[in-house]
Amino acid sequence: MRFSIVLFLAFIFLTSAALLGQPTNGPVYWSTFVPDCSQLGNTAVAIRNDAGATIGYSCYIAGTFIWLDAGGDWNSFIRVAASGYGAVGADYTFYDNSGNNLSLDSTTGAATARSSGNRVTFALAAHQPKELHLLGATAAAPNYGPTATGTAYAIFYCPNAFACLALKPQLFYSALPRFSWTMAAPIAWDNEVWTQWSGAGVDDGGSQRVSFVVYNQGTVATSFQIRVFDRNGNLAGSGVTPQIPGFQVLPDGSLGEAGTYGALLSQVINTPLPPGIFKILIDGGGEPCSVEILQFTGASATTLQVAEDTAFGLPAASALAQQSPDAAPVRRVPTPKGIFQPLPQN
Repeated sequence: MRFSIVLFLAFIFLTSAALLGQPTNGPVYWSTFVPDCSQLGNTAVAIRNDAGATIGYSCYIAGTFIWLDAGGDWNSFIRVAASGYGAVGADYTFYDNSGNNLSLDSTTGAATARSSGNRVTFALAAHQPKELHLLGATAAAPNYGPTATGTAYAIFYCPNAFACLALKPQLFYSALPRFSWTMAAPIAWDNEVWTQWSGAGVDDGGSQRVSFVVYNQGTVATSFQIRVFDRNGNLAGSGVTPQIPGFQVLPDGSLGEAGTYGALLSQVINTPLPPGIFKILIDGGGEPCSVEILQFTGASATTLQVAEDTAFGLPAASALAQQSPDAAPVRRVPTPKGIFQPLPQN
């Protein structure tokens, strides 16, 4: 991100002046003037106090952690840290694999009580980090025997676009002590979706296995085509996922949550997987999606890099024309929003 030092200093001065005149009883993740949020592809949302009065405006950025595991042997942790550009308001909502509300128990630190519900909100001061620990389904408390799976939708509110752009939230999977590893997955931002994604992995059916997750970012229930190419680039196998629900259309016309599907690659590709390294192409046809591809090797595991790709017969020029780096967010945030409270100190 490049901008002149003069503009940068002016930005710092205006932001500091605005923040000094705001309430100091918690992290102030809003500005008294309407900030320019165009770099995020949206406009500022109004922030209201408990009395219903507008006290400021926030930019926002939103996305989905497309798979979570909570309960049984599994724990999921969502980590985020506010940058020096300003405070952050965090809003997480949880859904099952079909896009329905999912009530989870969670904590935000060793000294905090458990909270229950399908939504968690809190405010972070500049430079403050926080980890949200997802324990399991509320209905399975206190032992959380069954594993709950689904998605976590996250919206972050900031006093300026820079504070939102600097955020790098991650979700971590852990099944300690059963497995000796912890695996991280990035968030799928709303404005970073595409119809075909690919990655490279190795699956010998034994110590090396590949799994994947597909999150339908369209409004139509869709079965996704999975293709595997061998080390020479030849098609070695293909399969189709079950239908994955699209975004639910809510009564007010806005979009709710969509469905997600995860499986071992060998559960979808019925023919033997090719030896050595191979490429996986996940194809949504005309429906946008987000994907994760995971590699398990012995006692270790990692989330693989995935890239926007193209299916058969689509010329590069046509593919580039369809892509838009400034695509509008899939879901709009209703206005106004109430204030999120600061977290208790650990």
